[in-house]
Amino acid sequence: MPLCLESIVRKLILSDSARLSCTPKLIYRFFNAKGPVRNRYARTYFGQVLPFLPVIGVPLCSYDVKEGKERSGVAMNSTVPERTSLIIAVEINSIKDQTEKLVLHNFIEIGRRLHEAKALLPHGEWLQWLEESVDFSPNRAAKLMRLYDAYGLPHSSLLNSAAQDQALSKLSYTQALILLGVPEEERTQLLLDLDIENMSTRELKKAVDKQKQIQQEKEQAEQENTALRQALDGVKEENTELAKERDSLKQEAVDLRKTQQALQENIEKAALQNKKLKENMNYKSYQRVRNDLAAAQAKLFTSQVAFKYEALERAFKELSYELDLLANLDAQVHAGYMSKLNDFLLKAMRGRMQG
Repeated sequence: MPLCLESIVRKLILSDSARLSCTPKLIYRFFNAKGPVRNRYARTYFGQVLPFLPVIGVPLCSYDVKEGKERSGVAMNSTVPERTSLIIAVEINSIKDQTEKLVLHNFIEIGRRLHEAKALLPHGEWLQWLEESVDFSPNRAAKLMRLYDAYGLPHSSLLNSAAQDQALSKLSYTQALILLGVPEEERTQLLLDLDIENMSTRELKKAVDKQKQIQQEKEQAEQENTALRQALDGVKEENTELAKERDSLKQEAVDLRKTQQALQENIEKAALQNKKLKENMNYKSYQRVRNDLAAAQAKLFTSQVAFKYEALERAFKELSYELDLLANLDAQVHAGYMSKLNDFLLKAMRGRMQG
């Protein structure tokens, strides 16, 4: 019995294989249109799903689109293009694409049920159940469960909107496996941003590799920033310690000045006593006082030399530290000050040797 065009399109839409090849908008318009308008949408849809006529039992070359009826045994030169290698390639690629989408859908459902089975099985029986019940290796089962985790409900965020649902419906099994190589948030963004339906496997893999490189560069930059922050914290801590040491040195300097002042006062008293002794005491007493005065002077000079030496040593350490910091900031300026420092030290040594 002849089939009208509208009946064939309705059967194709209800077929899982053919339904995936048209847009939801076209299906909506077809079922909500009437009369000639529905017939026009039917012709448009029929052109998209022509390779799927055998799925519902209608031979590919037995239907006249223009007249809307079957033509058993009659060639369709006026309505169906001549069979060529190009047309055959288009049909094969279309069927292959739809098959991959169906495979992805079915594998997601298998992954869902694998999750369910694993939750039900007692501990230690999972691998045996895989081998004996479904003939799956652990690796294959893990891959199918990952597909469900990435693209199935309710775990994934991919299906939270109609736009994401539409993007997933255009995804093939091979493309889905490639996209597993990126984190979920980035995978979702790639599905929304890229025209995956019209991308080859190589193009998609290149886009994923580029995304991975961007992520690696981002992580490397974050690691470098962390290292710099840690180095900065170290420098701040060092500066804090140096500030404490500087305050301690200042206090020591104050204490040394007080000691020097006390020694100076003792020297002045000893000198006064010496003068009085010279006038009122014999030579022996005078000599003893003179020796005490000399000892006091020697102690004062020793204290002054020790204080100045310690101050010079600390100043040299601080200068060395500041030069090290300068080397990291400006190597040229650092080299100039190192040259000046070397000249100063050489001149000082020559002066001491000549003196």
